[in-house]
Amino acid sequence: MHQALTPHDVLASGGWHPRYVRVLAVASDGDYGVAVVDGNGDGAELEQEAWLWDDGRWTPGSSSGTGQLDTLGTIQTGGEYGDASFAFGRAPGRAAVTICFDGQTFEVPVGPHDVWAFIKAGTGPAPTLTT
Repeated sequence: MHQALTPHDVLASGGWHPRYVRVLAVASDGDYGVAVVDGNGDGAELEQEAWLWDDGRWTPGSSSGTGQLDTLGTIQTGGEYGDASFAFGRAPGRAAVTICFDGQTFEVPVGPHDVWAFIKAGTGPAPTLTT
């Protein structure tokens, strides 16, 4: 098994200018990863990035704008990347959120910017947030 996706991987290989970018959340499972990035560091425009472990390192895949930090919902179901499904969101004041996916529940930590990310290989329906 290899290392999990880290904010350092996103900064080193994501093409972002390190002076401005903030990596708000990362998650990985096996060869699949997801990151939520604030490209300007001001919360005005977030990007969700899919990552893949390939040839001994994490490489960026697709990227999609997700809007502003202050309007990011509690859960955004990101979709699928390869054999994995992912989701992310914002949960102010919470230390963790509970995600249901593929018949299991997962405790997902909420980061210092109130953002969380989840990715898991599996065949279940889209991840959902429990209350």
